[in-house]
Amino acid sequence: MKILLVTTNYSGGAAIACRRQHQALLAAGIDSHLLVLDKVNNPVEDNVHSIQDVISKKYGNWYFLFLKFSNRVLNKLPVYFNKKAYINGPSSVFRIDKLDIYKESDIINLHWVPKIISYKHVFKDKKKIFFWTQHDMNAFTGGNHYTLDFDYSPYKKLLKKNIEKKIQYLKGANLTIIPTSYWLGNLAKNSEVFKDFKVKVVHACIDPEIFKPIDKKAACENLNVELSAKKYILFVAENPDDLRKGIHLLIKALNNVRDKSKFCVLVIGKKMQHVQVDFELKQLGFINNISQLVNCYNAADFFIIQSIEDNLPNTVLESLACGTPVIGFNIGGIPDMVENNKSGLLCDINDEAHFVKNIESLIEMNDYNSFSKSGRLTIENKFSDKKVAKELIDLYKEALNKI
Repeated sequence: MKILLVTTNYSGGAAIACRRQHQALLAAGIDSHLLVLDKVNNPVEDNVHSIQDVISKKYGNWYFLFLKFSNRVLNKLPVYFNKKAYINGPSSVFRIDKLDIYKESDIINLHWVPKIISYKHVFKDKKKIFFWTQHDMNAFTGGNHYTLDFDYSPYKKLLKKNIEKKIQYLKGANLTIIPTSYWLGNLAKNSEVFKDFKVKVVHACIDPEIFKPIDKKAACENLNVELSAKKYILFVAENPDDLRKGIHLLIKALNNVRDKSKFCVLVIGKKMQHVQVDFELKQLGFINNISQLVNCYNAADFFIIQSIEDNLPNTVLESLACGTPVIGFNIGGIPDMVENNKSGLLCDINDEAHFVKNIESLIEMNDYNSFSKSGRLTIENKFSDKKVAKELIDLYKEALNKI
């Protein structure tokens, strides 16, 4: 059984989830391969391929760069004059269906694939077995990835046209939709594009032997952060300007906490400029090293995910795996991971007072042991790499047996 996982990028949240799935399948003895767009220098995983490598070897790198530029124009042209409108339609100049690695694979498991697949050509073969792991809404919308990041109403005609094309190209395809959260699964089931296809939730996975609890003192030392009597609150600001990530709500909530002398905020990601706060804040910058990420989660007393629309953020899985409680809103895939009052605290997105109260509750808490154990148990029972790999393998075998 040869599996080909396809994702546009090698880095980013969806790419990390895809690569973890790839590693889990390899560890389970499956002949798994990963295809991305751009060449990857020294990939962490085995069996990583790129469209750039294939095209460059055959026609030269200049031709790949020309195709990549043409593809960018093709995707951006309808919204070229509004850079905030993030829309990716069903067209692509790249033809992964012509690659040998594609033809040789028994099953194609697509992940986050904007710009990399042409629906018209990829789904033309009605006998090819496809699974499609969903990380956002793009595959079943007119091209938008979420709904709360931008006002897409000026592009209604474009979105409607893209949906019609997707329905046409997908008709009769041997395709199973596997969203990574129940929230996204329900959206997919009720969408015009996927309503006629089987939808089965398969969560993203994480290796609990890599992300795990370690000594807090050692974690702080490794980060050059002082072990303090203050509570350390961790959050990620990959793009502080992304309204969907709700950083503005978090800053507002932290500014409303009564005793600000009791906590210090640790921030991973892009440096936030001109942020008006009256509490201690340490910006750690971008951290890609896994051992340092483990140190971050273990140095923190709790982690905050302040997104107002999100699927299944890797950061929450990583935090729970490290035994660090999570505070967030009861939206998207967050409730799939965080059990309220057990592994963290959740509240309604419109209840600002409750959000502040939850933060204050964990600041005042002295013992997080029960939260830590509950979070680890959730990871082991629902999100471990071994468990998710078995779910996928069972689905793959079932599909192959039906041929």
